[in-house]
Amino acid sequence: MEAVRHLENQKNLDPRFDIIMYYKIFIKIIFILFFFQSTINASQTSHRIEYLVNDNIITNYDIAQHFALNSILENIQITSNNKDQFYEKTINDLINMKLKQIKIKEYSIQVESENMNYYENYYFQSRNLDKEKILEIIKNSELDLNVLNEIIKTNIAWEKLTSGLFYHTVAISDSEINELIKSDKSILPETAEKILINRQIKLKSDKFLRDLRAEANIEKR
Repeated sequence: MEAVRHLENQKNLDPRFDIIMYYKIFIKIIFILFFFQSTINASQTSHRIEYLVNDNIITNYDIAQHFALNSILENIQITSNNKDQFYEKTINDLINMKLKQIKIKEYSIQVESENMNYYENYYFQSRNLDKEKILEIIKNSELDLNVLNEIIKTNIAWEKLTSGLFYHTVAISDSEINELIKSDKSILPETAEKILINRQIKLKSDKFLRDLRAEANIEKR
């Protein structure tokens, strides 16, 4: 990762080093490292299979794209110290995404393409991300926007699925609502109830995903 260290040094030495230029150079380095060649473009078709998740494939191209996209979405600068940990996190996130997609397909959950702008706005706002800035960085870094759309659609569909599965199993007490309001006087009772319901659904959703993963056939190629 000498190239990554060089990029870090260049950014530190030159205060004019623009964040978009940083990511553009960083993405090129990532693709070189993942594909072991000097250039790559989004239309590449010779993708090597790295993992099988219940017969659903994850390729080196998928890993490279998600590695780069996640660093942008999570605002993490990859260094020689954190690259291995972030790589493992990317693999885990991809495996989880494939497991979610299997269940989404099983339950025939749809995310309407005509509402994609609404879903994008919801995705970015719920994560306190600047949509226009993120999209500009992704565009200028020549990343595949279809991969970002897949991430968003999967997240939205998974929320729909787990809300449908677990909403009626959640029970929120008045004492829980009052306790939350005590911690933030600006929260209305109806809002407090929604927050607590969403928290409970998230806990059940996380357990559901852990159970799916425990039962899954995950094979490294």
